[in-house]
Amino acid sequence: MIHNLKHIIYSTVIEANRKMTAGEVEKTVALASGVDRKTVKLAIRDLVGLGKLTYTYLYGTSFLEPSFDRPVKLSKKIIIKPPNKAYKPQPGELVVNIAGGAAFGSGAHPTTCLSLRALDSVLSDTRYIGRKVFSKGLDVGTGTGILAIALAKLGVQKVVGLDIDPCAVSEAAHNVSLNGLAQQVTITNTALEALVTDFSVIVANLAYPALRRLSPLLSEKMEQDGVLVLSGFKEPASKDLGETYTGEGLSLIREETDREWACLVLRKQGYTSKGHK
Repeated sequence: MIHNLKHIIYSTVIEANRKMTAGEVEKTVALASGVDRKTVKLAIRDLVGLGKLTYTYLYGTSFLEPSFDRPVKLSKKIIIKPPNKAYKPQPGELVVNIAGGAAFGSGAHPTTCLSLRALDSVLSDTRYIGRKVFSKGLDVGTGTGILAIALAKLGVQKVVGLDIDPCAVSEAAHNVSLNGLAQQVTITNTALEALVTDFSVIVANLAYPALRRLSPLLSEKMEQDGVLVLSGFKEPASKDLGETYTGEGLSLIREETDREWACLVLRKQGYTSKGHK
C-alpha cells in the first residue's frame, strides 16, 4: 500500500503541468487514493529522505519537484546522474554524467526532458531515420552540454555544442570531459552563422523568439534528410513555430508536450512520420 502510494505521489509531481506545493500534492493524492493526508504527508517525507523528491523555493513559496541528486531515467535509454553517484546501467541504457552548476540543463526542466526523449526516439527508430547515419550533430544553446553529450551517446559521430555564455561553455566542456567524450564533442562560443558545416541532426532548446528568428539559419544548416529538434517554448507557440519551419521547407514528423511545454521534430526534404517522401 505504501509503495503504491509513493508511486502515486511521484507520478503526481512529475506529471503535473506546473510546480506544485507540498500541500497541493497532499490534497491531490489524498483525493485520488482515498488515503488520509497525514499518511500522504509521511510518504512524501520518505520520498524526500530517499532523494527521489526535493523541495525547491521560488518567491518565498516551496514546491515539490523530482530530485536530480541521483540517477534519473529521462527516456527509454538515457539516464542522467551526478558524477559522484554510482549506477550500473541495464542493457541498452546510456548514462550521462552532469555536474551541478549555474548553466541551464540539469535535466529537471520539461524542455530538456522533451528534447532528450525526442532525440532518443528519433535516433533509434527507423520510422524516422530510415537507414540514415547521423554523422554530425549540433546543439544550439548547449548550457551544461547535456543534449550535446546525449547526441554523442546516441551514436552521432561528431557533435558541436554552441553557447555564448562563458560560464556555460566552461561547464559544458567539463561535463563533456566527465563523460570521456572530448574527442567526439566540441564546445565553443562560435556564432551559429559562422559555422561552415551542415549537420545531420540539430537540437535547439531555446526561447520561442530565438527559435522563430533563427528559423532560416537553422534550416540552412541542416543536411538533406536531416532532423531538427526544437524545444524551449510553451504549447500555444507550437502551431506558429511549426508553420514557420515548414515554410522553410521542413516537414513536421513528431510533436510532444509536457507540463505546458512543447517539442517539435522536423525533417528536411518533405519527410513524413510514415516514412514516405
